[in-house]
Amino acid sequence: MVNTFKDKKILVMGLGLHGGAVSVVKWLLKKDVKLTITDLKTKKELKKSLDMINKIKGSKNIQYTLGKHKLKDFENQDLIIQNPGVPRDSKYILRARDNNIPIINEALMFFGLYPSKVIGITGTRGKSTTSTLTHKILKSKIKNNVLAGNIATTPMFTVLDKLKKNSLPVLELSSWHLESLEEYGVSPYTAVITNILPDHLNRYDNFNEYKKAKIAIIKNQKKDDIAILNYDNIHTKKLNKKTKAKVYYFSLKKKVKGGYILNNNIYFNNIKVMSLDNIKLLGEHNLYNILSAITIAKIIGISNKNIEEAVNNFKGIDYRLQYIGKIKGLSVYNDATSTTPDATIAAINAMKKDNIILIAGGEDKLLKYNNLAKIIKQKVGFLLLLSGSASDELIKELKKVRFEDYKMISDIKKLKTAWKSALKHASNDNCCILFSPSAASFNMFLNEFERAKEFNKLFNETKKKEKSC
Repeated sequence: MVNTFKDKKILVMGLGLHGGAVSVVKWLLKKDVKLTITDLKTKKELKKSLDMINKIKGSKNIQYTLGKHKLKDFENQDLIIQNPGVPRDSKYILRARDNNIPIINEALMFFGLYPSKVIGITGTRGKSTTSTLTHKILKSKIKNNVLAGNIATTPMFTVLDKLKKNSLPVLELSSWHLESLEEYGVSPYTAVITNILPDHLNRYDNFNEYKKAKIAIIKNQKKDDIAILNYDNIHTKKLNKKTKAKVYYFSLKKKVKGGYILNNNIYFNNIKVMSLDNIKLLGEHNLYNILSAITIAKIIGISNKNIEEAVNNFKGIDYRLQYIGKIKGLSVYNDATSTTPDATIAAINAMKKDNIILIAGGEDKLLKYNNLAKIIKQKVGFLLLLSGSASDELIKELKKVRFEDYKMISDIKKLKTAWKSALKHASNDNCCILFSPSAASFNMFLNEFERAKEFNKLFNETKKKEKSC
């Protein structure tokens, strides 16, 4: 990475729509760099991001290549900042490497610029909930603590210049963020892996490559650093051999060095922290998230009283098994950020109603749907499948377990159609509607957050009509 940014030629590859790259661009413009932005999306598609950039001082001097990439843009730069969605084997990235141009991402850049301790949290599932809850607990003691990273609401570079030496920022890190950390030998002071499960196999050559990216969070830790691992996950249990750090665990099944559950209470290193009686999060998977957050908090030195208050007041985060209300006596849950079969299995298992109306489906990430088909057979009363390659794979598995055709409607082109059908097929009070796609959204939506907001909009419109009747 360059030591000073003034007058350096820097290319941002992938502007995107979530705001992360925009915050990096804003920061760079303050450093008087010579900036180029390139993205496969067109000017029209990037309008939201471009409108934000155009308000920044110095933005008129930016060079753009939009709707495509040009190889020549990757031949004469001092630094390339790669969007997490850009494949590692992109021919443009390879051209830059051939020209010995350093390639980093937002996360590595943050670690290089912030000199103090960081808490990094990753995992296939649970990292957003764990990161958010950890932040809420730490705020009780560290008033200037911040949450940033992969979490949709707060890009890292919106908080970088506000951080104090003792802020101990909580960063949610995706496997894509971690790829650059691995390349440059960087790991956070406190590293948490909530679990490792098959995901993003449309991006990685195989599961081992994906797992390798996740393990990078602990690989380059030092002996005084801290690694917190899920003891119950087969892929994380033995990762103590991959780090030099002090290792703690969390477990629902065994008494461990770290956080665990015994007789309806949460313990840390044999000392009771709190009861489970008043927590609001649904599902066994959320108990893991709570345990991992409490393990972090106890290591840092947060009091049991502050932990209990934060945990019991925490209702979860938007679009992750979020209870949004009732329609005609039916409980409705928005779990739209569920993009894997494992996530949807967890959501189904968390439901207390006997008759689940499940809206699912979307685009495949080369994942396996056999276990999801089995749980649908056992617990789902009616299934509505949005069109997409993942839905096609799920249907194959449903046929193998002999899920009755009359309990399913497939190839639904609009979420609105699925929602109306869900209301129609919900037959009694002991019933709930669960939107948990288990797949990616890009065939119908910009991203899973747009999908989630659309579902909430449909719910609110129906609720409004119900009240007016």
